[in-house]
Amino acid sequence: MPIAMSTLPTNSTAPKGSVAVFENLSYQVKSKHGGVVRLVDNVSVKVAQGQMLAILGPSGAGKSTLLDLMSFRKKTMEGGSVRLNGSTLTASTMSEVSSFVEQDDEHYGVLTVRETIGFAARLANTTRSRVDTRMRVDDIVSALGLQSCADNKIGTPIQRGVSGGQKRRVTVGTGLVTYPRILFLDEPTSGLDSASAREAVASIRRIAQAEGIIVVATIHSPSIDTLQLFDQIMVLAKGRTAFRGTMSEAEVRCTAIGHPMPAFHNPADHLLDLVATDFGADDKMPLLEALYAAQAETDTDSVSEHDSFEAPSEITITGKPFMRSLAIVGVLCERTVLNYTRNLLAYGVRMGMYIGMAVMLATIWIRLGYSDGKINDRLSVHFFSIAFLAFMSVAGIPAFLEERSVYVRERRNGLYGPTAFLVSNTVIMLPFLFACTVFYAVIIYWAIGLHPGAGHFFRFLAFLFLSLVVAEAQVQLIAGLVPIFIAALALTAFINGFWMCVQGYFIRARSLPRFWFYSFHFMDFQTFAFEILAKNDLFGEVFICDTGVLPDGSCQCTYPPSEATIATYGQCKVSGEDVLQYLGFAGINVGGYAGILVGILVVYRLVLWVALKLRRS
Repeated sequence: MPIAMSTLPTNSTAPKGSVAVFENLSYQVKSKHGGVVRLVDNVSVKVAQGQMLAILGPSGAGKSTLLDLMSFRKKTMEGGSVRLNGSTLTASTMSEVSSFVEQDDEHYGVLTVRETIGFAARLANTTRSRVDTRMRVDDIVSALGLQSCADNKIGTPIQRGVSGGQKRRVTVGTGLVTYPRILFLDEPTSGLDSASAREAVASIRRIAQAEGIIVVATIHSPSIDTLQLFDQIMVLAKGRTAFRGTMSEAEVRCTAIGHPMPAFHNPADHLLDLVATDFGADDKMPLLEALYAAQAETDTDSVSEHDSFEAPSEITITGKPFMRSLAIVGVLCERTVLNYTRNLLAYGVRMGMYIGMAVMLATIWIRLGYSDGKINDRLSVHFFSIAFLAFMSVAGIPAFLEERSVYVRERRNGLYGPTAFLVSNTVIMLPFLFACTVFYAVIIYWAIGLHPGAGHFFRFLAFLFLSLVVAEAQVQLIAGLVPIFIAALALTAFINGFWMCVQGYFIRARSLPRFWFYSFHFMDFQTFAFEILAKNDLFGEVFICDTGVLPDGSCQCTYPPSEATIATYGQCKVSGEDVLQYLGFAGINVGGYAGILVGILVVYRLVLWVALKLRRS
């Protein structure tokens, strides 16, 4: 049943008579044997406003590479160019005027179909009103036949969502909703049945004609009805153009080379049969050369944008002023809040883990008191608080990898950059981590009997929170550098275990081999986080030495008391300052420790920013 099509507003930014010209595009890579292989070889094509070009070809023909060259995701060789209305485009200007719909459907699984398309619209058009954006989203949802699932969630590994075909149409919708002048589609019909594929392409065609969008799509095994919706067909074979023209011209070409279209046969299948050389290459090469030659004859009339089109006009590329960047950060923050509040894999699971760990510590180390034999137990509490809670940050890897994959897709479409992404991620991460920290601290602090007083509690809360923020930044940095779940999980676990070894708890820092002490011990954020919690708890406390009473009534304390302590409290007391001095924690004040942790956090975020800036996949 055909889908209903809403009346779509004409995009005023696309001038009448627009034409995109892709000329002499080539791309080569080094082969294993030392030579070079041309993946795309001198391909040219012209597509007018409102027209659709289908790029077909067997596997390895260069379809996706050509699409990457057209959209500047890959750099064409010298001599190639892309022009829109006569203006030569660059990578930055292309990202401003185009949208790219990739094969992979990367979305936030906890957002609904309408929300996913809506956020894409708001990120691309921050100056439009909410009413206009809502109308635009409704039009796209209706045009793509997504009304029945508009309020359904995309779906996560623990919650089933929309079907694969519906998700594919959502991805197309996120590209259309941004008012592009050029729309690139990589396999837009993959995962769709023939009827859904036809209706999806028909919807794209109606929108393209209504708004003057130039559409270029790679497509695999289209039905006859779907293929007829395209104005032009380009068939690639071994990176070269074997045919470019209309359906009727394809029939003429096939007849001319002695292989007419069979009756009741899909033209796309017939064309692909002619150029497929993976099987029977020796028999197909003469036929393929004949197709190349026939196409070369038609290419004598060079690709030009002036045929029956208005005079070319300059493209004005608007910058991204501060207020627009701020608006983008606001939209990203709103979307991130929705993601974190709905996605159990973000902070829900971790909240449960932190509460469970707090209950365990509170019941095992309950009411430690002030015996000197409990000093090491207090140190164990601070070690567990830092090391194990930091270790549990690995639970955030799946959520961050999802965020990163969406960021990569949206950044490649020019919606925003790593700064906006990291600012929004950091701003929204802080309150969720703080909530986890508050639950943990409230449960354990008084149950264990740490240093009394509101000031010491709030310092414990603040320092623990700061250490967990650094741990979260470390996990995100690793996941950003190694965006593979199993690899990121294994690497994070190894690094956390390594930090525990050189931290100074299992083996006192002064007993570490000098290499480890002067290198990784002082790079370890857990070193400073552990020491700052120990200092906050022990400073100002006095412990009774009742675990080593000698026959003469004198005491042998677990930690040696200082002369000042003996003079003030007697032989059977040891102060927290004595313990800190013995452990070597007394050299830096509390503010210095906090400053070091903040410095490590800044370094982690800067390195992640560079990684996100440099890596585009």
